[in-house]
Amino acid sequence: MKKIKIKLELQKKTVAEKLAMGKTHTTSMDGNIHFPAATRVPDDAAVQLAQSDLTKADAEADAAEIVWKEKILIRNDKEAAWDVTFTARANNCESVKPNDPAALQSTGFPLRTIGGPIGDLPAPGDLRATPRKTAGEIDLRCDTVKGAGSYEWECRLHTDGAAWTAIKTSLTATIRVTGLTPGALYAFRVRAIGAAGAGDWSDEATGRAP
Repeated sequence: MKKIKIKLELQKKTVAEKLAMGKTHTTSMDGNIHFPAATRVPDDAAVQLAQSDLTKADAEADAAEIVWKEKILIRNDKEAAWDVTFTARANNCESVKPNDPAALQSTGFPLRTIGGPIGDLPAPGDLRATPRKTAGEIDLRCDTVKGAGSYEWECRLHTDGAAWTAIKTSLTATIRVTGLTPGALYAFRVRAIGAAGAGDWSDEATGRAP
């Protein structure tokens, strides 16, 4: 005769699934004549403690994740503002002391040599679309491309046959997109522009407008 065994498979279950199973078990054991309370190991108190401890820890982890996501959005905002501020400062230094290596080096900013066209630019990598808390707004950023003087950004609704639409051209590898339709899923792409012209388009990144 085949042995009948309980099938837990805990390694395949999420915390939520474990808690649901725990609740079903404790409810089923209430007044269970097959397993009197005195014979249960671990006892009911230990089982209930494990259930309540995991329930509390799961709720705290969910709350911490919400806070973490909010902090990431705040950091992204501050990073975008930093990029704008320091780009403006660098542009100011260049306008005050144009083509003056010693003066420009004294700013603490790294210098680059302006040469001729460096050839075709690669497609920007790691394009990311991060929804903001503000309705209809998404932050876009990608890896910087060596030799790029600017970046062209496009978007389209993430449906078959939707046409690409230009968003803007930026000096940095990060922008904020506004005026999107809340709840709509969009695809985005970007390419770098250098002295030799435009490079290849990046892989698409998708984001749903909040």
